[in-house]
Amino acid sequence: MEVPASPVASVNSASHTRSEIHYVDLLAERRQTSDLRWAVRNWKSRGNYKYGTPMSRKEIFDRVMHSDRVVYTVNQLVKEGCDEKKLVTEVDEILEQMGHTQELSIIRQFAFVLPKVMKRIYGKVWINEDGIEKLRTTLTETPVILLPTHRSYADFLLVSYIAYHFNLPLPVIAAGMDFMSMAVIGEKLRGSGAFYIRRSFMDNPLYWAVFQEYVQTIVERTGTPLEFFLEGTRSRSGKSLPPKIGLLGCVSESWLRGRLPDVAIVPISISYERTLEEKLYAYELLGIPKPPESTSGLLKAARILKENYGDIFIHVGDAVSVRGFLGPRVDRHLSAAIPSHLAPLTKGELCACESLGYHMLRRIQQGAVTSIWSVMCIRLLQTLSTGQWSLPYDTLVQDTSWLVRILTKIGAVIATEGEVEESVERSLSIHHDVARKGEDGRVHIQKLHFQPPAAKQPTSKKILFGEDTVRPAVTSLVLQYYVNQAIHHLVRPALVAVALTSLHTTGPPTVETLKSRFEFLRVLFGYDFIFETNAEGRDFMEGLSVLTWAGAASLVQDHVHLIQGGGHLFTTLLHLLAPFTLTYAATARTLALQEWADNGKLVVAVQRNVESYLNQGVGQYSALSLDSIRHAIRALVKIGGATRTASNGESAELRGERQHLNTVLEALNEPPLSPVLRHKL
Repeated sequence: MEVPASPVASVNSASHTRSEIHYVDLLAERRQTSDLRWAVRNWKSRGNYKYGTPMSRKEIFDRVMHSDRVVYTVNQLVKEGCDEKKLVTEVDEILEQMGHTQELSIIRQFAFVLPKVMKRIYGKVWINEDGIEKLRTTLTETPVILLPTHRSYADFLLVSYIAYHFNLPLPVIAAGMDFMSMAVIGEKLRGSGAFYIRRSFMDNPLYWAVFQEYVQTIVERTGTPLEFFLEGTRSRSGKSLPPKIGLLGCVSESWLRGRLPDVAIVPISISYERTLEEKLYAYELLGIPKPPESTSGLLKAARILKENYGDIFIHVGDAVSVRGFLGPRVDRHLSAAIPSHLAPLTKGELCACESLGYHMLRRIQQGAVTSIWSVMCIRLLQTLSTGQWSLPYDTLVQDTSWLVRILTKIGAVIATEGEVEESVERSLSIHHDVARKGEDGRVHIQKLHFQPPAAKQPTSKKILFGEDTVRPAVTSLVLQYYVNQAIHHLVRPALVAVALTSLHTTGPPTVETLKSRFEFLRVLFGYDFIFETNAEGRDFMEGLSVLTWAGAASLVQDHVHLIQGGGHLFTTLLHLLAPFTLTYAATARTLALQEWADNGKLVVAVQRNVESYLNQGVGQYSALSLDSIRHAIRALVKIGGATRTASNGESAELRGERQHLNTVLEALNEPPLSPVLRHKL
């Protein structure tokens, strides 16, 4: 059968070289043959770990129950006064709630249903076949951890479907409790390999012990690939979230404590041309009542089967060796004489695991395919920020073509079919509810917000903003969601641009001065964007080199000069970060107003502050995003812009430190705080 040609161009860049990548469409064969016959075929995995031992659910439970770690934890709790029988019963209950099964009959059901749904709503599901064969080889040699991106509920069984399609070992999947509570589906997911864990349990030593032993038994004994989402939850903003290192540290411990010679971690980048939950995410980020459909209702709604959600791109990256990454960063000999169940990860080991988490997220970003729509949204959002709801079609095509050339030179992989204009036309047809080409030759951005019926609004919530704010904000956040899928390619030159703008008022800065300001901004935005540990110098040079080869800046006698105001690229980069700089500036000013005992009230106050800027004509409505506001608060606390204080037995309050906050505002090229009296609310 002829395989459809991949729409992804090859990329060669100064920073790294990727030879031509061949993608195949997983649905091509499914459109020509029987789904039922394919699902019930004689299936056998090829690529099982050569030292793995298959274990039943009961065998896994028995091993966990009688493990040194769980026995020791139970004994310690008994010494503290707990009842042993109740503790043993609790372990049984945890395992029953947590434990997975892998029933081929259930997996076949999903193998039959999933292609039928995907063929209705997606055009093609592209995957790099060479990555699959590399993964198969790795699976036979060492235990494997699969780390896919998490942007949609559609991610959950996609990796399992790929494994079934290519006859790879089926993964065991870490899932949150919210999946388990779904009627019927919860047990079906368990039967396909999902095991359920609580969202938070670090303060429960017994649950933590059972969890660790369960995960490590899967990895160390069975050799079954383990899949989990490094970010912990779906990203509502389209950007990568900071890594959660609980599971990553747990699997790394198997090597750190010498129980495995190595563990391989495989990044899997999943890129959706159109995300099922795009509008729902916009409402969630505003913190206003959701439209009548919930997320589960969205996935059940028959109307999605009538929509075109474009293509999915899946890139299976090269495996990263835990031994190779952590080896130079830790000293395993320090805990060699201690029984492994009595040797929790040290602070240094946890820091090394966090570095590994950031490294894996960068690998996932580098493997992601960027859609033309994401590039178009950069220009569409820039237009909306000026208060305009349309722009000439020819301008959109011209600017998209220019940005594609820039991104390709930087090292991005852009999904194009034919000429850029053809891809723009196709994207407008897929995203017709967001932007449409009119008969007047202009592209019209659509107003996506509608007023939900009052009777259906939750009584515990109310809309915080007026319609004049909500209407452009919903559309802006949908556009921002897709901009954020490409922003990691441009954030380094954009931060250099912001740093250069804030310093250039006093003349061209030296390279060292510019680098210092860049590093400060890099820390400040460290929760909103992914930066690898100890890579400040590399990131700075990467960002500065983009500005120099693009002709926006030049180096003259160790000073960095803007060339004619920086030009089109420089302006675009500043616009790209404008919503984030507004959010952080508004957060700094809000923190300076008073002492905050309630974090929720602080977040709402920041949104109100941002809205006041919007009412003055600033068009960056995506600055209202709750994600960025929470990240800004965390970042300002981290750098000393705010401190937590407690007095007279009261709960801790957050107090802004004006000197540090003014430093932040200066770096953002914002006016300093005005002298006002602080008050307490």
